[in-house]
Amino acid sequence: MKNIRVIGAIFLFAVGAAAQDDTIRVATNLVTLNVSVQDRKGNAANGLSLRDFKLTDNGKAQEIETFSDAAASVSFGIVYDMHPATTDESRAVLDALKQFTERLGSGDDYFVTVFNERGSLTTDFVPTEDQIRRQADTGARSLYDAIFAASNKMNGARNHKRLLLVLTDGADHSSKHSFKQLKAQLRTVNLPVYAVTFSSTNQRLFSYSDMFGSGRRETLRAGETNDIDRGAVADLAKTTGGHSYDGNARNRAYLSSLMSKVRDEVKGQYVIGFYPDELDGKYHKLTVTVAGQKQKRLKISNRKGYQSPKR
Repeated sequence: MKNIRVIGAIFLFAVGAAAQDDTIRVATNLVTLNVSVQDRKGNAANGLSLRDFKLTDNGKAQEIETFSDAAASVSFGIVYDMHPATTDESRAVLDALKQFTERLGSGDDYFVTVFNERGSLTTDFVPTEDQIRRQADTGARSLYDAIFAASNKMNGARNHKRLLLVLTDGADHSSKHSFKQLKAQLRTVNLPVYAVTFSSTNQRLFSYSDMFGSGRRETLRAGETNDIDRGAVADLAKTTGGHSYDGNARNRAYLSSLMSKVRDEVKGQYVIGFYPDELDGKYHKLTVTVAGQKQKRLKISNRKGYQSPKR
């Protein structure tokens, strides 16, 4: 039975490579993950083969049954959080996004979700600030809800290689989905999150009462809460096999360059897949290593685990 599944998976990968569209259109229990391998200088380590990789599922070695090293087309889901943005900042980010999307390959595709306190707008092009302010009146209004919705939308993406690019200050504003629920959602899919987090320059002091202490009014800088928020987004990126970067919302050249770096990294990633020994409905930890990794000093990034469906 396992051999039949392997043959089916190989056939699907071969068809995808020939059509420059790696979509898997048959539901299986195949678990796939994108693996980024870089050398000490941060350059992609090309030329590795299936035999160079070792994979464990909850510490148990697994046979890698599908492998691709092709620089395949990518489907991008872009989520931009406009909540704290000034007009100058939002224009700079939108200009950087437009420049980034204009440089995508013919086989790449994308959608853009922009949200603020009024709602969200999702398009297959980069909208203008005026379009956003006039039309973003329904849908997700907060960060976790917007990412959750974008991850669902990515289910219909045409390319096998997919990622979410999130631009935000990291603060969530009363989402219906908790961080725990969002993290659980992303564990069910192979969808790396690459986040660009903007630091707030607003250092206003907010006061609060310590009801479990002296009861005196205490102060808290806005920047201190932002550090916690950005840390949560960075954790989300790391566990899904992506990365987080500090950004400057006003520097469109830097943002465009950073997005291009993300695009090139994902295009050059390896994709490996395996069939789990059991479907138990539990979270499984994944570990990927490369033969001779210590000698070559390679850095490997991949999603740290997956949520197994229950048979």
